[in-house]
Amino acid sequence: MDSAALQPVAADAKAVPHTLSAFEQSLNQLSKQILAMGDHVAGMVSDSASIFLGRDSGRAKTLIHSDLKADEQKDAIIAHTIDVLARHQPVAADLRLVLAVEHIASDLERIADHAKNIGKRTLALPKDFAFDATTNDLILRLHDAVLSMLREAMAAFGERSASRAHDVGRMDTLPDAVYDDLFHAVIAKIQTGPSDAAADVHALFVGKSLERIGDHATNIAEEARFVARGDVPSATRPT
Repeated sequence: MDSAALQPVAADAKAVPHTLSAFEQSLNQLSKQILAMGDHVAGMVSDSASIFLGRDSGRAKTLIHSDLKADEQKDAIIAHTIDVLARHQPVAADLRLVLAVEHIASDLERIADHAKNIGKRTLALPKDFAFDATTNDLILRLHDAVLSMLREAMAAFGERSASRAHDVGRMDTLPDAVYDDLFHAVIAKIQTGPSDAAADVHALFVGKSLERIGDHATNIAEEARFVARGDVPSATRPT
């Protein structure tokens, strides 16, 4: 037998570390992509309330256009997750990370859609209209609550923190309560002064969009806890 056939192949010894390194780089890149998308979408949400309450049509158009970037980010993330699954066939914690990133991207896209819709509602408002103090305050309170939830949920994912993710779930009761207050306040206002009913209805839809953003932030927190601890997200969570 040829003695060369009995010699180990040096390239094989390097192949496994190289493959593992490529896999780790892919996972790190996925995390960076989803965190970047989270920053972009949080920026959209951050701007949304002041744009609506200030009837700022210029910024509203920018907000609406920003949704295109969120869509592009989601598409890139989904393509990357498919590539990782096909090339590396991750298991255990690595598989949880890939699946969570895919689900978070979908929730972030829906949040961006709600922020875009707030921009569209802004363009539908009468130019000289101003909301009453109660409506203004309730929308701001609702906005601040859901923005905090979103930022905390993304931080929980970034830090792989199950405790921070759990805290987001407990924060979800506040937006629901504030939206109920907004609903009753707007309905009472319409009943006593129906002349501004169209604008007040826009306020209700904006409140519902904000409340739904809170729901999606809760979904993201569940995915963060799934990555950190393996807890399976609820099958009945909002979509």
